[in-house]
Amino acid sequence: MDKALGYLGLAARAGKLRTGAEDCAKELKRHRGGLLAAAADASGNTLERARAMTAGGRADLFYTAYTKRQIAGAIGRGTPVALALICDEGLARAFAAAAGSQPGEQEERV
Repeated sequence: MDKALGYLGLAARAGKLRTGAEDCAKELKRHRGGLLAAAADASGNTLERARAMTAGGRADLFYTAYTKRQIAGAIGRGTPVALALICDEGLARAFAAAAGSQPGEQEERV
């Protein structure tokens, strides 16, 4: 497992990670901040929802190179994970740095 995926696992163990569109949206309605990581194989509809959730600066949207299964494996889930919200700012920065890019740098995909 690479370092960035390790940070996702750490966030999950610390209780600072929300997964799935519904849970991420609920968390962003309650709190501002963090980083919303989208899987490389997330559907166009999921990416549209992610962009809507992060509109207005509620969180940064980060398009990862990881598949839904890779993200799920990193956080100990058996089901694929298309969206993961890292709620801790320090872990979010560490994840982005380890993944090799800054939030918003990658091109829009649909």
